Amino acid sequence: MAFNAMWKPGPQAVAGMQGNGSASPALVIYLDPDSLAILPPSDPAAWPEFIRLLRQIRDSADELAVFLDKHKAVRDDDARPQ
Repeated sequence: MAFNAMWKPGPQAVAGMQGNGSASPALVIYLDPDSLAILPPSDPAAWPEFIRLLRQIRDSADELAVFLDKHKAVRDDDARPQ
């Protein structure tokens, strides 16, 4: 897997669904200052693969959060005075 661009979120970064209930829903990630919008395909026949991608993003984000939580705890322990 190759990456063409890397974004590092700023302190005001947030993510959420935009257009809930509208004809143009999207997953939007405000990276502070950049933004990324992930839009579903216009053809509903392609939605199953898009749904698979969204679930992969969700699961991968959860894995990364668990990993960072574990390593944060280790770093917090290392930073405590003996």
